[in-house]
Amino acid sequence: MKNKCILLYLTAMVLAGAHLFAQTGESPADKVSFALEFDASILSVDSEGVVDSMTDSGFNEDETKIGLAYEDELWGASASLKFANENLRFLNGEIAELFAGSPLALDELYGWVKPFGEHFKFTGGIFENTDGVADYTDDIDDFGMGVFFPGEGDERFTEPEETSSPTLVNGFLSEAAFGPVTLQFLLSPNYSKESASILASYLLSQMSGQLVEIEAGKRFFRYSGRVIADLGVGTVSALYKVFQWPMSITNAVNAAYGGPAYLGSSLTFNTFGAYFDLTAVENLGVSLGYTGVLPVSDASDVENVLYSGIDLRATWTGIEGLSLSTHNNISFARGAEKDWSGELGKDASFLTFYNAIGATKELTEKFSVNAEIANVFSTTDDGNSGELKFESFVVGAKLITKVTEHAEFNVGLEVGFENTASSGGFGDADDSLTVFSIPVGIVLSF
Repeated sequence: MKNKCILLYLTAMVLAGAHLFAQTGESPADKVSFALEFDASILSVDSEGVVDSMTDSGFNEDETKIGLAYEDELWGASASLKFANENLRFLNGEIAELFAGSPLALDELYGWVKPFGEHFKFTGGIFENTDGVADYTDDIDDFGMGVFFPGEGDERFTEPEETSSPTLVNGFLSEAAFGPVTLQFLLSPNYSKESASILASYLLSQMSGQLVEIEAGKRFFRYSGRVIADLGVGTVSALYKVFQWPMSITNAVNAAYGGPAYLGSSLTFNTFGAYFDLTAVENLGVSLGYTGVLPVSDASDVENVLYSGIDLRATWTGIEGLSLSTHNNISFARGAEKDWSGELGKDASFLTFYNAIGATKELTEKFSVNAEIANVFSTTDDGNSGELKFESFVVGAKLITKVTEHAEFNVGLEVGFENTASSGGFGDADDSLTVFSIPVGIVLSF
């Protein structure tokens, strides 16, 4: 049904373009864009002798996607499908029991319109919006900006996600632009108890094949606001967003996997931040940002702990044919007298460092090379320990070939090291896993 809906959407978009052509006599061909991105490790071998293929490579969960978009002066639409990492592995038949149906998943499906000219824009659908937050990651396969959280089980950290990043995700986005200032407001639909139960059952069926009847207990919602100002030497933006989640869904999913049971009936994520992008210096871009996340539980005996993330991104292109990029993040939190809303207990603290640097050198008009080094250090202090430990390290290089104006191909070699010690230590070979992989990428755009 999902794929049929997407096909209907794409058909409607094409018909709309044809209708525009019939009315104006102008060809819409130059307003339609197509993109195909493929990025995966076609082969990997780890130090335990496990051979794998069609998986992600490096830190980031790379995605392969195919998309079609139409953009006019006053309206536009976009639709794309993706192969998530797990779904790429589905093609290899290794964990097929966890997935049913097509490995394709919906990535984006949205439309936008400017009914009153350039000052107002309205966007609705499934999308990700990072306006006002500079990227500067052309040379690195990067985590997003925001807050790293303590992990669960064998994972001791998780990368910034929807509730811990400056991204506005899905719903109805209204924008008003007047001179150097842009205001954004995002409102996502409320979910009733019934729809929450359906959502929870769907999540469980997708991840574990189990269908469970869940009573969410209350409605939950999401809304966000952002202001962006152009200062001449760069831009500054401020963000606040709220996401409320019923704990019955989380606890049901965790129960299926042996995860922790959280207290309270709901958890409200309050995310806020400020970001500055400096562009006044020629050939240099610098982005500095702070993101704070305050999860508020309605349980009286749970500590509402503030998580903080500070990001520094930069890119430099001062030498012709050479670009350098870097991203550095420090995330931290500290509790007090009560248990946290997660697994951590009283007087606990959490700290993570992430650093990455990459470079791309143009060799000829057709060929260039890219190299990257990245690492993560983290610690969780329960009052008895708290030494900063090495978690992950990745180094890699690849050759990039610009086949035509619309086609690019790259292939490389990557080595990753991962701390697998359950206690967080890293003392001998038994506490580490080394992975050699061959990442391949293809980009087609028309």
